[in-house]
Amino acid sequence: MRFMYRIFRKTVAIFRKSFYRTISDAKIEGSPKCATPMLAQGLGIVHFEKNVHVGLAFDTDFWNSYAFMNPRTKESRIEIGADSWVGNHFVAISEGPGIFIGKEVLIGTRVEIYDSDFHTILPNDRLSGTPKRAAVKIADDVWIGNNVTILKGSEIGAHSVVAAGTVVSGKFPSNVILGGVPAKVIRKIDPLEILDEVAAHG
Repeated sequence: MRFMYRIFRKTVAIFRKSFYRTISDAKIEGSPKCATPMLAQGLGIVHFEKNVHVGLAFDTDFWNSYAFMNPRTKESRIEIGADSWVGNHFVAISEGPGIFIGKEVLIGTRVEIYDSDFHTILPNDRLSGTPKRAAVKIADDVWIGNNVTILKGSEIGAHSVVAAGTVVSGKFPSNVILGGVPAKVIRKIDPLEILDEVAAHG
């Protein structure tokens, strides 16, 4: 019985991935390793470097979500660097300036990244005005916790950590821990801590 159950689960997982791949229409460069379904929709490009993992099997939201990559315009570009891991229920929407994620970046579940406000703040212009847009840049070796939102123009320096539930808006240096709404620097990460961590896992 358990064997049949495992076969059923695997069949459903394969079907879901195939379905979302079939209805995707954005141009995809590279070959990510997708455990979860991924929908790439839009006029732009989604670029993956080598060994990018999208989704985690049997983790939170695995069965009721998909990764959504949405480069909406011809100029839009979403890039994910080599050896990065993207959690389940990931959303990246670009309206032009682009979303650029570095190498060896760890992204938790239910993370959303936007390079646009999508609407202006003025009531009379919300449906017709031109929203503010700015590229999002996440450097190498950044760890982003669950339920994080990263807004237009944000930049996160290398080796930094973004705590769960944070809303990132602004530019932040390397080797810091961010948290809060809006995000602020909670503390710095001593470079010696990084060396010790590398040595422990080397």
